[in-house]
Amino acid sequence: MANYRENTKAQLPHKSQLYSSPFDNHPIYSNMGGWVCDTTTMALKYKLDKNDWAKKADGTPSNLTGTDGDVMVKVPAFYIRVTRQSNGKPKFEIDDTIPDLYGSNGKAGFFVHPAFRMPNGQVRPYFLWGAYKGYEKDGKLRSISGVLPTVSKTKASFQDLARQGRNTNFGLTAAFERWAIMLMFYTEFGTLDSQEACGRGIVDMTWEEGLTTNPDIRKTGQSNSLGDRSGYVDGGNGNGKSSVRYRGIEDIWGNVWEFLSGIMVTDKGWYYTNEHSKMDNISQMSLYAKDLSQKVTNGYLTDMEYPVGLEWTFIPKSTGGSTSTYYCDYFVTHDSGEENLVLAGADWDNASAAGLAYWACDDVASDVYSTIGARLSYAQQ
Repeated sequence: MANYRENTKAQLPHKSQLYSSPFDNHPIYSNMGGWVCDTTTMALKYKLDKNDWAKKADGTPSNLTGTDGDVMVKVPAFYIRVTRQSNGKPKFEIDDTIPDLYGSNGKAGFFVHPAFRMPNGQVRPYFLWGAYKGYEKDGKLRSISGVLPTVSKTKASFQDLARQGRNTNFGLTAAFERWAIMLMFYTEFGTLDSQEACGRGIVDMTWEEGLTTNPDIRKTGQSNSLGDRSGYVDGGNGNGKSSVRYRGIEDIWGNVWEFLSGIMVTDKGWYYTNEHSKMDNISQMSLYAKDLSQKVTNGYLTDMEYPVGLEWTFIPKSTGGSTSTYYCDYFVTHDSGEENLVLAGADWDNASAAGLAYWACDDVASDVYSTIGARLSYAQQ
């Protein structure tokens, strides 16, 4: 496996948009990027230019407004290895081998990240995430540039929009998928402080500014000129009022919260699945049993659960940190006695609490807010 240790905290896109990453040549990372896809089937129609999405990969103009299809980010399958360090914490490695259909070509000790395992045991070669927060257009959840994210719907309503006129490969972004992207991010940048790595995101607006007085700051596509790169584009509003981007995924934190599929929490512990047919039925999901009647308190994350076999899940374990220590992101715990959904990322007025690991776990299925949206996902089942 190639040595990528030379990528240090000095090579962060927040510090310079001219940064270079040795991961740009990694067989996995180099294949993560933007595509315009068929709205109904998610067939890949054309690749976007890796340096500027105003162009297709062939240099001709692109159309990101929905006419040509949905703007999606292709996240390729990869192998990981988890080993325990002397302090009990896991060490993660991402290999540069591209998995075959059965995940049988990996090096010793490596396994295909579970986000890419289909229910039949085979490996999906990739999943697709909406490049932008979701937008309702013609009765479907879309991923298009130049619009305000759709909000004020229940998770079930968003799920219905994601699958309207489509098949069950479509849905909302899933916990397994986000965990895979988190692992890629932390491995690449060598820091758990995601805001320090890529920028604060759209998180420093006042409530009124984001909702009524200047909502256009929150329109999708404002970081398109970065292409498949990471960081943020200051369009005159400054860091904190500019969309953050990770390898094509815009606003992976900030702007509005996103409902996560395949994850729920109760007093009994954390329920999880990566099968689309089970994501909305807690009785069919697997349980990481942990007595949460004595809850993890609200606060800045200090540690994650690392149960054997589930080390890659990034399940919150403890708080007590700060904006500049440990994960540097906040955590809102679940409400005792409830079946709680999970929201990821933060909204426009969450400031330094926001980040890649920020979860809020105190909402229920009937909740509807102007700060909660969703992101379209496609994963072959």
